[in-house]
Amino acid sequence: MINPSVPIRNIRMKFAVLIGLIQVGEVSNRDIVETVLNLLVGGEFDLEMNFIIQDAESITCMSELLEHCDVTCQAEIWSMFTAILRKSVRNLQTSTEVGLIEQVLLKMSTVDDMIADLLVDMLGVLASYSITVKELKLLFSMLRGENGIWPRHAVKLLSVLNQMPQRHGPDTFFNFPGCSAAAIALPPIAKWPYQNGFTLNTWFRMDPLNNINVDKDKPYLYCFRTSKGVGYSAHFVGNCLIVTSLKSKGKGFQHCVKYDFQPRKWYMISIVHIYNRWRNSEIRCYVNGQLVSYGDMAWHVNTNDSYDKCFLGSSETADANRVFCGQLGAVYVFTEALNPAQIFAIHQLGPGYKSTFKFKSESDIHLAEHHKQVLYDGKLASSIAFTYNAKATDAQLCLESSPKENPSIFVHSPHALMLQDVKAIVTHSIHSAIHSIGGIQVLFPLFAQLDNRQLHDSQVETTVCATLLAFLVELLKSSVAMQEQMLGGKGFLVIGYLLEKSSRIHITRAVLEQFLSFAKYLDGLSHGAPLLKQLCDHILFNPAIWIHTPAKVQLSLYTYLSAEFIGTATIYNTIRRVGTVLQLMHTLKYYYWVVNPADSSGITPKGLVDISEAV
Repeated sequence: MINPSVPIRNIRMKFAVLIGLIQVGEVSNRDIVETVLNLLVGGEFDLEMNFIIQDAESITCMSELLEHCDVTCQAEIWSMFTAILRKSVRNLQTSTEVGLIEQVLLKMSTVDDMIADLLVDMLGVLASYSITVKELKLLFSMLRGENGIWPRHAVKLLSVLNQMPQRHGPDTFFNFPGCSAAAIALPPIAKWPYQNGFTLNTWFRMDPLNNINVDKDKPYLYCFRTSKGVGYSAHFVGNCLIVTSLKSKGKGFQHCVKYDFQPRKWYMISIVHIYNRWRNSEIRCYVNGQLVSYGDMAWHVNTNDSYDKCFLGSSETADANRVFCGQLGAVYVFTEALNPAQIFAIHQLGPGYKSTFKFKSESDIHLAEHHKQVLYDGKLASSIAFTYNAKATDAQLCLESSPKENPSIFVHSPHALMLQDVKAIVTHSIHSAIHSIGGIQVLFPLFAQLDNRQLHDSQVETTVCATLLAFLVELLKSSVAMQEQMLGGKGFLVIGYLLEKSSRIHITRAVLEQFLSFAKYLDGLSHGAPLLKQLCDHILFNPAIWIHTPAKVQLSLYTYLSAEFIGTATIYNTIRRVGTVLQLMHTLKYYYWVVNPADSSGITPKGLVDISEAV
């Protein structure tokens, strides 16, 4: 209908022509869907072969065009668009750059239910990839009720919150487009560090443009060679990684990493070269902190030449079928053969780590003490030969970020260069965004809205509390800083108070499960006692919250408290024994009486208010 490869002038003009045809009724829904998808990818759309959005402006144009389409057509396009987003980080990044989250949020109040469901699904995909402070503030503003009424589709939008913490990769990474000469070029290396062995460590994600040349392509993860072609490299053949040491032109050794690397999935690869002077040297390959492949390999290259053909994401030839297509996290080369404990501990830091192993308090992830000891004893920091990460960039320059006191192995400047369309991508996680708008406390007002009703609906939405708690617990589990905020702000006291004030129909089995799972999580943390104490005092041992819930919910709570909870070794250090006993006695006296004690003892029993709710 409209040939996407023929330049009418620009993409906006093409969409304008299509809108004109829609307005005069000259085009069917099927043609609209097909044309929009073709315009997005700049050719014939195919969900397996051609699904990369070529022009960022086309996303905004599509959004505007959909206002002229009927609901069925909108639904089909939005569902296909969400599928496209899931297929490629490039599409997610393009959508982020044009501010699609904001565009969609501003539409939410005007769309009907079916479209709202699809948009919420898409927002979840986008927000788990990246959400800015401005977008998060807009989202929270759309959850703010008035006069006891939720804004339109607000309850649906709450489900977006639960998807945000589900991140699987680093916040910052290098994106390799997979086209000829697209690589990171390192400066010449004077002498390769081999005497103590060496280790390359990075997180990577293969993100192929299509499935056509998977068997023919041999994308290189790295290549460190001299002008004579000798040196070290690793490349993929299908889903396998081949580690190569060329000792003379065309001659050398290879080791196949016995692991099935899947596309669009993040992996941490650690390739350890162990140097033995008097016996065979070795190579050991770890994936996600676990040893997967090893063997003897005389990998040492004996040369006095400088390594002036060094690339990340490409071979020295950099032709189209030898360039990496996907994403790389921070890249480290250590002048030591790292041991299994060190590699496992590095994996515990997660894909987002990009520092130099110097400060124990630098990571927001909870680490076991023995991991901290391995990571921060100074050995890793002092053995970094070079490291590059996507945050430490200036235009196309990648700044080498190893500790200043470490000796340089480079001939001149250590900084690398991103060639062609290699880009340093910086995304924003929910953790950083929520920190900028006040931290975990911004969730508390939402608990005050539990009794809000949806417009034209007399029923209270009973899933909201469980949804909010699931989000809260997920954030707390993934961030030490947020646990400290929760503790300092007496978060469970606030939530307990708000739950007391709300209707008891919100305190469901799902809500109890969230509290109990978090209690078990805190019980397993070395630093979890203060927050667990707060959770117990203000939630678990607060009978005012539980007294009118269904008997099965109360039974589950007290079964847990009397058995599993008391059975843990750490519990006696956590809970004030006298205080807790008094609290339980108070509960029995005022809440769980068999005969109303008012007549015999003058005690005014509690739990009678709103008794109708429990019935």
